[in-house]
Amino acid sequence: MSTALARKFAVDVTADLTLASGWIRFKGINDFAPNVNPNLEDASDYDTDGWASSEVTMQDWSADVTVFRRKTAGVYDAAQELVRARVGQFDDAARIGVRWYDKTGGPEANQGVALVTWKRSNTGVKNLEQATITFTGTDVPLQLDIENPYQSSAAPVVVSATPGGQAAGEGVAIGGSGFTGATGVKFGTTNASSFEVINDQLVIAVLPAGSAGSAAVTVTTANGTSPAFAYTRGA
Repeated sequence: MSTALARKFAVDVTADLTLASGWIRFKGINDFAPNVNPNLEDASDYDTDGWASSEVTMQDWSADVTVFRRKTAGVYDAAQELVRARVGQFDDAARIGVRWYDKTGGPEANQGVALVTWKRSNTGVKNLEQATITFTGTDVPLQLDIENPYQSSAAPVVVSATPGGQAAGEGVAIGGSGFTGATGVKFGTTNASSFEVINDQLVIAVLPAGSAGSAAVTVTTANGTSPAFAYTRGA
């Protein structure tokens, strides 16, 4: 009989608060602890013959994630940055979709909408940069035991393109997930002049000739084409 490994879980996040699309993998995790906490109210009466009785009247949930802050080509993990951008915000701008699931295909898979607490940790002079993030459930109920979404090869997703306002011949760092083996990058309907896949979450693309204005970014791999990500280019 084998014992399950703690590291079997994956965590994804999305800016889509309907939880329908835009999921990207949260990288660099070295500790993950989800919690569902029932509020128990005493329901004891004479009929329990001296034994206490309780009922669940409310639920709350949270998940603590500790990550290393790694950079690739000077750029932090796209999912970490998507979460960090919620710090100091209000209303929907403070919320993020989060899900966790068993990468071995087990039945445990949950998702919900959360508020974010971001705390820099491991802060000594000899330490590696690290952050501890707490996802705290909002008024959207946690969806328990959803269909396990794990896929070894998922279609690409773009969540960032920086800096904005670049002109023809200038580079844009495209962040997201599923970029390994990318076969094409477009700004609007025009192919990038060139691009380099740095890793699964980062592509550096050079803007082609074109007019200033909207030029949505898409990345194509053998697994499909990403939804268009809004980008405004210079001349």
